[in-house]
Amino acid sequence: MLALSRTRVARRCSPTSRLAISPISQQIRSYATRTRAAEILGTAGNALLIGSVVTLFGYITYTLYDNLFAEHGTTRIYNQSLDLVRANPQIKELFGTSIMGFGEPSHGQRQRQRAISHRQYEDAEGRNCLVMQYYIEDATKMRGERGVVKLEMTEAGGAWDYSFIVVDVYRNGQVAGRIDVLVTEEFKTRVRAEEKEKRSRRFSPKVSGGSWVSVLNPATWRR
Repeated sequence: MLALSRTRVARRCSPTSRLAISPISQQIRSYATRTRAAEILGTAGNALLIGSVVTLFGYITYTLYDNLFAEHGTTRIYNQSLDLVRANPQIKELFGTSIMGFGEPSHGQRQRQRAISHRQYEDAEGRNCLVMQYYIEDATKMRGERGVVKLEMTEAGGAWDYSFIVVDVYRNGQVAGRIDVLVTEEFKTRVRAEEKEKRSRRFSPKVSGGSWVSVLNPATWRR
């Protein structure tokens, strides 16, 4: 009996039994490690994705604000200066009342919607300046003149103001003259009031299509 008991104990504690259990434990540990690594990678991937989306949204928001709403935004300056040019009596006499503004000229009509040429720099006095150039012509194509609008704005005391707006008039590919658009506070105030009145009539509920529905009508868009 004593010999039999020793044999059973020896079998239970033999190296062969421990080796049979060891691979199972290693497989469990390996599976747990892989699972943990997958969870870490998944969390890191989600964080990276969220960070990328937030960064992209911030960039788009900043770009829209800088171009559309900032005082020195290129889109805002283009729209405001085009209103001032259109309101000039000499420009009206040469180009009519339907004046279209566009970027660098090209053969394709769609390509005229390219970005307006502009550049920012710092002058000798350390002030921020912006120069811009774009083109105008009669939208009805009844007149042969084409104008090249050149302007400069300067920042002083945190506010931007026009240094000059000039329009070089071309007729049959030759320079026919230059018009200085006199920009005074009175003139700017009057033009803003006129444009505000035009937009209020354009998007008025009395207009066919309703107020916000008229926004979908291409005829109401700025040209």
